[in-house]
Amino acid sequence: MKKFGLTFVLGLAIAGGLVYIVQNQLSKSAGQAGGRRGGGGAKVAVETVAVKVASLVDEGRFVGSIESKSKFMVAPKISGRLKQMLVDIGDSISNGDAVATLDDEELLLSVKQAEADLEIARANFNESTELLEISQRELDRIKTMRQQKVSSEVDVENAQAAHKTRQARHQVNRALQSQKQAALESAQLRLSYARVDASWSGVASKRFIAERFLNEGAMISANTPIVSVIDIATLTAVIDVVEQDYFKIKAGLIAEIEPSALPGSVYKARISRISPMLDESSRQARIELELENTDYQLKPGMFVKARIIYAVHDNTTVVPTSALVRRNNLEGIFLIDRENEKANFVPVKTGFIEGQQVEIASPTLSGDVAILGHHLLEDGMSVILTVNDGPAEKTPGKGKDGGRSKGQDAKKGGQQP
Repeated sequence: MKKFGLTFVLGLAIAGGLVYIVQNQLSKSAGQAGGRRGGGGAKVAVETVAVKVASLVDEGRFVGSIESKSKFMVAPKISGRLKQMLVDIGDSISNGDAVATLDDEELLLSVKQAEADLEIARANFNESTELLEISQRELDRIKTMRQQKVSSEVDVENAQAAHKTRQARHQVNRALQSQKQAALESAQLRLSYARVDASWSGVASKRFIAERFLNEGAMISANTPIVSVIDIATLTAVIDVVEQDYFKIKAGLIAEIEPSALPGSVYKARISRISPMLDESSRQARIELELENTDYQLKPGMFVKARIIYAVHDNTTVVPTSALVRRNNLEGIFLIDRENEKANFVPVKTGFIEGQQVEIASPTLSGDVAILGHHLLEDGMSVILTVNDGPAEKTPGKGKDGGRSKGQDAKKGGQQP
């Protein structure tokens, strides 16, 4: 029983000591927080920089890829055996150049047959022309004889019927001649299809073979691709932008394109196309930029970085982005009153952000702002100013941190009773 009672008493004593320690620590923390919020004797060491007037650029930086502005497949219009390939991957071609030829033996025979048929039709037409002239003269002679009462009315009617028959035959021969002429032209056209050309519209005088799909000797049908042709003199840089940047982008804006494979090389591009919609899954819109590639260094499929300048603000008030804080749901900065060593919270409206600098659109500011230690500040609190402009003053035995050590020593001295 005595052991149990002694253990119970010791337990109560330990619990009481722990409660006392916790209460003591909470009281100290509350006292320190109250002193900091109240702006009384407690001071906060801060680092400051001067408010500057500079020029800021509102820009967007994106990543994307390069696509060829024009790409098409070259395919034959007729079926046949691929007789010869005239180009290969990487070759440059001009508008109208041949890329392949098909076996054309049967086509040549078809042309010769059509030529022979046309000759027969021409001969029949010429014969019917002469017979029609003879028939016309015979009709005229019969009519003259009728006027002289030498021939009868029946003779005139028979001559007229024979002449109309000759006219009908002549018209048929004329139509047959036109038909055979068209057949010959069709055969010649099919023969020309045995030479597979690459042709396009536009000002580009030279393009390149990007892909080759078939080899010589292959049997192919009409519209089977043989090669693909691309234009790389003018390329398209494609980027995707989110909705925050979408409404800043306008057609005609100039962008700087830097290929990842060619560091240091910067090309100028112009925004040519803006998608009228944002993709539902990515919430991004496709933007196309027209890019001149006169030196042919850029290739489709390359990864690029794009910089688009939306606007430039000259002679504007700027502070470091690290100076921005939030108090009572307001964004602002702590403006330092050096004479009274006070920090005053000033709500601000920001503008452009470029790198580590932010534009202060309103109000107009001057003086110094806190960039370090301001997370401990409240409006009207006293501050200890540290050295930020130029090298800190060195004191014996304190090394490079002499200036800050003096500030900390002053802070400690200020807190002593």
